[in-house]
Amino acid sequence: MANALVERGITVDVLCEAPASKFIDEPLLDARVGRVVLGRLLLARWRLDRYVREHPGVRIVAALNHYNLGAAKLKRRCGANAHVMLTQRENLSADEAWLSESKYARVVRGVREHFNHADAVVTVSQGLAADLRDNFGVLPSRLHTIYNPAFRAGFLAAADSPIDHPWLAQKDRLVIIAAGRLHHVKAFDDLLHAFARLRKSVNARLLILGEGKERANLHQLIEQLGLQEVVQLPGRVGSLAPWMARADLFVLSSRREGLPAVLIEALAIGLPVVSTNCPSGPDEILENGRWGALVPVGDVSALANAMVEALRNPSTDHEGRRARASEFSLERALEQYLQLWRQPPSQ
Repeated sequence: MANALVERGITVDVLCEAPASKFIDEPLLDARVGRVVLGRLLLARWRLDRYVREHPGVRIVAALNHYNLGAAKLKRRCGANAHVMLTQRENLSADEAWLSESKYARVVRGVREHFNHADAVVTVSQGLAADLRDNFGVLPSRLHTIYNPAFRAGFLAAADSPIDHPWLAQKDRLVIIAAGRLHHVKAFDDLLHAFARLRKSVNARLLILGEGKERANLHQLIEQLGLQEVVQLPGRVGSLAPWMARADLFVLSSRREGLPAVLIEALAIGLPVVSTNCPSGPDEILENGRWGALVPVGDVSALANAMVEALRNPSTDHEGRRARASEFSLERALEQYLQLWRQPPSQ
């Protein structure tokens, strides 16, 4: 988004807590994109207020809960000096199941007290908009849904890149791919239990790409289920495209999402997919099951059965899946964001 905006002649700064050296995507940013280090806590607030004073009429875009709340509070301080947009990327109601009671209560209170002061609240799926409206009191006049620009030509171009993994380089059996941070909300534990059931009828392997604090627990579960020879966790990889291009099925097992980009990327490759019908996003991406199977969250048996069916009778509509993925384009998202930014800041 930042690179596309500067291509249109728009000045873009990335405001962040950490120095640029801490950002793994730094080489991907256009050199014309500025980097402003705010620091943390009171220093960050002071620098942010100063930035707005020095750039009257600036469009501020925030993401993630902590920064959304900070930006909403900024709007109350700066008024019409800045157009403030919050972007909601996860289902807050679903977070109640794993956040502590006190932390979740703070989130609810913060959203109810501050979100309606923003000029716009953009959600990356309609399900997120409904959640904020129905459960957190965000006004419909503030809410706008803009799908993440997950379909990228560069991603598709990387599909033919070589990868050094024997299960894909010299395939002798079916391979299932999953990807995401190794975290409770991704429910890779459910996926492993489902895969153990699948192995009773289908000779397949499973690769879970990503890194996170659940790695040790997942390794322990793999050993408990006796899957050491058929499941691997290779960690983070560069592009998922070459891995997906050589796999036979992509599975999303999440307990909650916002709009899972990996699901769109799998469709862009033309790969068959199976997903939980978690809040929020998979049902919208897959159009209620048109482009891949949807199963209930936490239903290990249903997930296993859907995976077996997808491997035994794979859909051959590769072009249909690619066409669906192309609807989540940068061009479409950019025009929608620009339309909102053209509105003057409110008081």
